[in-house]
Amino acid sequence: MHIALFSDFHPDTLGGAQTALRALSAGLRNAGHRVTVFCPPATNSGGAETADATGADIRRPVDPVNGTGVPDVVRLRAQPFSMANGLPIVLPTRAVTRTIDAAFTAGAPVDVVHALTTYGCGVAAVRAARRHGLPLVQTLQSRDDTVIEKYSPAPYFSALTMRLLHGHYLPGPAVPRGLGIGRTTRLAWRPLLAHAAAADRVVAPSRHFATRLSRHGVRTPIDVVSNGISDELLDGILGGARDDNENATRRTDPAPAGPLRMVWCGRLSAEKRPLEAIELVRLTADCVLDLYGTGPLLDRARAVIAQDRLGDRVRLHGEVTQAECLRAMRAADLLLLTSDCDTQGMVLLEAVATTLPVLFCDPDLSETLPAGGACATDGSIHAMAATLRELIRDRSRIDHLRTALAPFRDEPRQSRHLNHMLTVYKQAQQRGPTSL
Repeated sequence: MHIALFSDFHPDTLGGAQTALRALSAGLRNAGHRVTVFCPPATNSGGAETADATGADIRRPVDPVNGTGVPDVVRLRAQPFSMANGLPIVLPTRAVTRTIDAAFTAGAPVDVVHALTTYGCGVAAVRAARRHGLPLVQTLQSRDDTVIEKYSPAPYFSALTMRLLHGHYLPGPAVPRGLGIGRTTRLAWRPLLAHAAAADRVVAPSRHFATRLSRHGVRTPIDVVSNGISDELLDGILGGARDDNENATRRTDPAPAGPLRMVWCGRLSAEKRPLEAIELVRLTADCVLDLYGTGPLLDRARAVIAQDRLGDRVRLHGEVTQAECLRAMRAADLLLLTSDCDTQGMVLLEAVATTLPVLFCDPDLSETLPAGGACATDGSIHAMAATLRELIRDRSRIDHLRTALAPFRDEPRQSRHLNHMLTVYKQAQQRGPTSL
């Protein structure tokens, strides 16, 4: 099978959506399928660039995680402006359409189009599936409504702008009445409903988000398929930890003396709440924090650390690979997850894979973390600080949480979920090509 994956994030860039994309494409290739990724240019990436006979811009880059080749990548022309987070924006222009069509006709026929996002590249995926009469699978995994409502400086204007721009290219149904939601939230949901209505199958990463999709008007069949982590990556990082004796020792040894060692991994942006993570350390004694990632709040984070004189307790490591994050998790006592708007959270899957206990604040994420987590009573910093103090006072709870995670450590492996995704592709094919 030849699958065309469309994403608004280049696989060379770092983030949860990108690691999920890399794991899915690697799993498909290892199972004997062909994968072509359509995405914006990478903001900073290496790798050799080539162009095929059609002129389509195709990259065969080096994977920043482990140095192995990632699937063929067709870079779509980005606009001269970028998203608020600095990432490139692709619009479904004529030039983008020509690049996609050239790639679709240059090699082996595409069997399924799978859109992983709902922005410009996601719209381009819908249009490509329609032009070429191909089945379309749409992954929905972003909480734009919550992100805009809570973290945009002008929520209504942001939601309206996104709705008008998106609706110009891909109209769709309205949000059902009677949900008790405001106009900003209704506007933010419209793009997701438009993508769902255009698809043959919808994929959600978690049951709680699938329920939310149905409640907000998605009528296309929904399949819950978890994201995954590359098996090869986990084998390389956790190879020694596959030994049962080592795992048993790690679970039963008493917690080490000294401050509780916490890690925070993600993009330093408002919706991920990295500044709140730093504030937690300021409010709580006997703990240290290593933050891995970069983003628009990096300078603010540096300033807060300096202002509060936390330089000896909070360390910023900047942009790192997924492999480095996993190694850091293996050496830590606790993952600090301050985000309150994730549908699943790749960092949670990484914590499960490394049997790292988690302090989090969104009860919906208990689905991804069935054991091994401590959920604060609410999302406030003071509630999270209270839970953190309890864990610090009784370090044995950390050991118990780690032990509880051990039976689930293999669940995040991509191989556990690949057959389910392939079944979704086959079901989409049975529904027939996406109508024009």
